Amino acid sequence: MERLSLEISARDGRGKSATRKLRAQGRVPGIVYGAGIQPTAVTAESLALARVARGGANALVDLVGVKAIEGKPVLLKELQRDPVSRRHVHFDLYAVDLTARLDLEVPLHFVGTPKGVALDGGVLEPLMRTLEVSCMPLAIPESISVDVSNLAIGDAIHVRDVQLPPDVVVKTDADTTVVHVIAPRLEEEPVAAAAVPAEGEAAPAEGAEGAAPAAAGEKAEE
Repeated sequence: MERLSLEISARDGRGKSATRKLRAQGRVPGIVYGAGIQPTAVTAESLALARVARGGANALVDLVGVKAIEGKPVLLKELQRDPVSRRHVHFDLYAVDLTARLDLEVPLHFVGTPKGVALDGGVLEPLMRTLEVSCMPLAIPESISVDVSNLAIGDAIHVRDVQLPPDVVVKTDADTTVVHVIAPRLEEEPVAAAAVPAEGEAAPAEGAEGAAPAAAGEKAEE
């Protein structure tokens, strides 16, 4: 996975007033914490954070600009947005130890068109979008490919069937279903609408198609 870099600055001011000034300058407050460092309040440019976020959730990022944590590899753990303006409002960076394994979620990438979809009109239904794995920081996969092309209707792929990159160990239960192909959903037949009498025409009596039946004891006209 590509190594990224992020220029940061130490953050001195605290409180809403200082935060508003930072955001007016196009900068975002954040914190760096994790292996081998004390939690450190920092700031970064919003555009630079957006570039890091586009690199993927598990992209390693080298920090530049604060001597105490210069060159420290980190993961972008969280990038918060304002729900209304959608502007970045805060970020968390997690410092990693390159000599220790990490537990993290890796996205799944489904490859191919299942034969049960192409030939029989089935529906591919993913039940998982990520897989929890353990690996060394420099071996974090960008994604894990899952070939679904051989799946017929009723077939499934479980965690135990997924091919993992070297030195990547799965943490999710092996019997968990990752994806399956289900039969096409049949549309229900429309219910026939009840007959509606024309304007000015009396509705037929219940239990009869035409005129009302003769009253009890009444003779029909000959």
